[in-house]
Amino acid sequence: MVDISNPQKRERVLVIFAILALCVIVVLVLPGQFTELTVLKAQREKNQEKIAELESHAKNKDEIQARLLSLQNQAFASTGTPRTTAVSNYQNWLMGLAGGAGLGNLTLRETRASGVKDIYDKSVFTLDAEGDLGQIAEFLRRFHRTDYLHIMLSVSPRPSTRSPNANAGRASFSVTFRIEVLALPQVRTSNVPSADNAATASTDEERQTLSTITRRAILSEYAPPPPVQTNTNVEPVTPPPPDFNHTRFCVVTAVVMSDGKPQCWIRNHSEDQAHYLFEGESFMLDRTSATVRKIEVLAGRVHVAAAGGVYSIGLGKSFAEAEDPTYFFTGFVDADGNPWTVESLGEPRCVIVHGYDDDNGNQIEWAKYILSAEASFPMAEVTATVRSVDPTARQIQLEAAGAVYTIRVNGSFSEFANE
Repeated sequence: MVDISNPQKRERVLVIFAILALCVIVVLVLPGQFTELTVLKAQREKNQEKIAELESHAKNKDEIQARLLSLQNQAFASTGTPRTTAVSNYQNWLMGLAGGAGLGNLTLRETRASGVKDIYDKSVFTLDAEGDLGQIAEFLRRFHRTDYLHIMLSVSPRPSTRSPNANAGRASFSVTFRIEVLALPQVRTSNVPSADNAATASTDEERQTLSTITRRAILSEYAPPPPVQTNTNVEPVTPPPPDFNHTRFCVVTAVVMSDGKPQCWIRNHSEDQAHYLFEGESFMLDRTSATVRKIEVLAGRVHVAAAGGVYSIGLGKSFAEAEDPTYFFTGFVDADGNPWTVESLGEPRCVIVHGYDDDNGNQIEWAKYILSAEASFPMAEVTATVRSVDPTARQIQLEAAGAVYTIRVNGSFSEFANE
């Protein structure tokens, strides 16, 4: 046991008891205090959220009330004014609007009515009228300038069976307008439209638009525009005549033998000139030099080089009917010129013929080339090179004018494309 008569020991005991008491207080009392503070803090946050929500509702309420007030100022009366009176007032206003725009033969009727009690009334009106395009446009302008709670559902114009408008001489239309109108409760009687408040003022832009629409001669007979006035002091410029095609009148009239050599006779009727030419000789055809390359007496055909190309002209034909000989890949041969077979030795060669098909469908040779791979030959204004010879696939590859073409046996080609 502790001897409490000793002052030091007694103080030590008291300190221990004080510490134990403090621990009991901390364990039993403080958690409750912390819990209460947490609850109060959460409650305060909820209250702040409710206050923000109420402020938002109050703001939205003001906006909604302002919108409702605006709609009420645009609607005609429902509650507070007998519906029949409101409908009659709107009909009078609409008829006055149409009449002020110049429309005639007006017929207005309410074709549908609906709504929700104490919330809104809705009516659909059908207006039949007659007028020209300008009067219809003026009515639509006035209608959309008014600040009422109504909408134009449809406009259905059609040609009128009556005579054109007597005043303007323009085509007349029969037109049907379908209009929907909304009525709201608690609308003041003064807001009900009357026949004398149609919008008549128009802006400069609207007047210009209406003038443009009115000038449209729809359904009218076409009238050409007036001639454009030109400055009479300036002499008119006469365009140059088109180039004359002399080739239509330059004809091969004869292919004969003269002094043991083939000769062709060419007559240019448009310039009244006659040419008697041997192979290698030239003549001028409409400022273009043409050279006779080859003359075939038996076939009655002349080959002429002109403007970078070589052309074939038959006896009695004009230069406008000239044929452009092309190049044909006709087959494969061996080094001895025999047809290539699977038993052939050495490298295969391809046979390229420069010629044309005559009137009977026969192929006429003009030049013939037997070429191996990497060999070149002249082709019109370019040089062509055989890149590969493949008898198995029955095709060759040819490079010309910077491009590579694949040509199969009996195919024809030029320096531009593979046919």
